Amino acid sequence: MRLKRIWTIHISTLITMIIWAAMDPLFPTMVQRYAWAGPAEAVGWIRWGGLASLVVIAATSLAAVLMTRTQRWRVGLRQSSLRRLLAITTVIALWCGLVIHHESIAWQGKRVRFAWRIDELEAIVAPLRNQWPERDGELPATGPFMAYPFGRPTTLVLLQSPALASQHVYVSAIERCDDGAIKLQLTGTDGGDWAEWHPPHSRPISFVGGLADPHQLRTATAIGSGWYLVRYDA
Repeated sequence: MRLKRIWTIHISTLITMIIWAAMDPLFPTMVQRYAWAGPAEAVGWIRWGGLASLVVIAATSLAAVLMTRTQRWRVGLRQSSLRRLLAITTVIALWCGLVIHHESIAWQGKRVRFAWRIDELEAIVAPLRNQWPERDGELPATGPFMAYPFGRPTTLVLLQSPALASQHVYVSAIERCDDGAIKLQLTGTDGGDWAEWHPPHSRPISFVGGLADPHQLRTATAIGSGWYLVRYDA
């Protein structure tokens, strides 16, 4: 019974860590190598404390499981030793997978969050599909902006970045492509990437912005209704 309780604690810790990786925009920052040496204020002391607590609980419970199994094997309880060894190996493999693929898990979590924000993104982009500005101006959904390059602008630099309803994401600039695609550059806690609307037969690709800034496509994921969540290497 005691061993079963330890297993329950350990598996619960693993599941909690996976859910956290998917739901918290700052989780990748915490586990990146430079973050460990940086100030905790970058992600918050509560997050650091929570992460440290989960790591300690996971390590302690796994060590307890291994010690208990070793003791039982020594006294000759080998009937289900292969099954027990497989269970321990599977759990260790899951932890290794979490460490190696935490960015992919975080990306899929972000994809789900932005799938719920399509209506907010549409409110910004819809007026621009019909009439793209030809000079500096102001729009209800975006506020004041500056249009670049002069004469035939393809980039709107927003002077007051509008926030999505979550208040964790802001739109800092908007790009328009020759095929009609409209790209929103995202900033904020859950920003750092692009939300893009593409017409049929158009897909995210590498591009050079209106300010002559190159963007090399790293990954793109459809989130519905012609929208994509996109990450570029600048």
